[in-house]
Order: sequence, then C-alpha cells, then structure tokens
Amino acid sequence: MGVSLPGGGGGGRGKSQNFDLNLVPFIDLLSVLITFLLVTAVWLQMSSLDTEQSIQDPNQTPPPMETPPTPPLTVHISADAIEVFRNIDGRQVFAARGPDQYDWVAIGEAIKAEKAAWPIEVQATIITDDGIKYEHMIKALDISREHGFEKTLLGGGPARAAALPPPSGG
Repeated sequence: MGVSLPGGGGGGRGKSQNFDLNLVPFIDLLSVLITFLLVTAVWLQMSSLDTEQSIQDPNQTPPPMETPPTPPLTVHISADAIEVFRNIDGRQVFAARGPDQYDWVAIGEAIKAEKAAWPIEVQATIITDDGIKYEHMIKALDISREHGFEKTLLGGGPARAAALPPPSGG
C-alpha cells in the first residue's frame, strides 16, 4: 500500500514521494489480540434439554388400549346443510331452509345431546366449505362453546363432492 506525500518547496514542481506503510505490526497486534480473547473467553455450555424418546419397533404389535379414543365432535357447514357427528354412522343432517338459513336451535340441541352422551369430551371440530359466510362458523363456534366444547379446531376447504352417503334425515 502506498501513500503519496507532497514534495517540498519550489512552487509545486517538486516530485511527490511514495511511502509504503508497513502493515505487519498491525497484523501482529490483531493476531495477538484474537489469541488473547480466545484463550481468556469463558466457554459456556448452552443449556440443553435431555430427552429420551422411546421408539417402538414397527414390527411389534402395539399394546392393547383400555378404551378406544372418542372421535371429536364434528360440525360440518356446507351451503345446503349442517352435519353434526362423531362418526359417519351417527351423523345428523340439518338441511338449510334457504340460502344461508340454518336451524340453529336444532343444531344447538344436537350439540347439547352429544355433550350429554360424552360429558368429559371437550374437543370439537368445525369445518366449513369454501364460500360459507364467516358468521356461520362463528355461530357454530359459539354454540359449541356454550355447551362445553372448550377446545375447538376450525378448518375449511373446497366443497366436498358426494363423498358421504345421502343423509337419512334429521
């Protein structure tokens, strides 16, 4: 690295002098400082959480469960009906009386009956098809909370095609 210094006297016609800076002492100083900092640094072990994960052999049969888990209450809101069920066989279908007109009293009674049948269950799932108004999802959420379903999963998606058998009435 060079530095240009103005020359002396003579109205600026003098030659400029080139001067090279010696950077070796600066590099030596930095290397000594880095070494000093590394040697005197306090090395702390970051706190860690020891976990033991027991992984079951996939070829081994799982231990029998004392009672099968209860499926959560599901309230499915579509454009033409609201379904209340825990499994497909026991679903209750409440047809809409018109566009965006549902029988919320009957739906509330069905949710209340499910809570009476399974008093310790607090999980519910509310599923809405695309295009369903937000107020209907909130109404179903309010009714489920009113009857003791404190843990509610909200979901949605495209309107399902005839994936389920036709409703038997409700």
